Amino acid sequence: MGINIPFDRQQNKIAFDFIKKLIFNGKKRKLLDVGSADNLLKPHLPQNVRYYSLDINNLEAEHDFIIDLDKKKIPVKNGFFDIILCLDILEHTMYPEKILKELNRVTKQNAVFVISLPNEYNFLQRLYYLFAIKKQTEIPWRVVEEHQHIQKPRIKDIMGLLSKEFKILGVKFHWESRSSSSSMIFAGVDKCINVLAKIYPNLFARDVVVMCVKK
Repeated sequence: MGINIPFDRQQNKIAFDFIKKLIFNGKKRKLLDVGSADNLLKPHLPQNVRYYSLDINNLEAEHDFIIDLDKKKIPVKNGFFDIILCLDILEHTMYPEKILKELNRVTKQNAVFVISLPNEYNFLQRLYYLFAIKKQTEIPWRVVEEHQHIQKPRIKDIMGLLSKEFKILGVKFHWESRSSSSSMIFAGVDKCINVLAKIYPNLFARDVVVMCVKK
């Protein structure tokens, strides 16, 4: 079963494809979507999955938990959730290691995690650094206050961080751009870069999606 996801949100589709065997088998599951924003995946989940969303505010949708994970814990007991989605969230946080430990606390021993982070050293980012270009996600002196990209990981940093807490089951490297959803030209360019991302991820992967379980 496939779902229609905008090209610039492909980490959500990758996550869905990974967990669909778990969620469509009829067993009851509790899923926590960390930093869920507009709750994109919620309508696509079967009735046996209880969806919980967590974000820092209710600006895009109503959420079960309104929490800044840098400051507070999730108000549930140990071993509560079966599945955790944490897609392009940790780069916005001050204490990613602390947050991963908290996510470990609230999950069952056989819980499944899908975690994505941006590769901040892809070729385009390197060009931005070379020509001193600041993106909208990097407002000078306001990065922390605006919860923008505080962390700047390379692929090996991402894998090193996650391997401390989890057993890695699979990794997907991909490229996406916001312009691809409105331009056929950019969509075509993105598809070409995605081919290169599989061969040279350090340069051509914009996002790293990691499927893992507790050690």
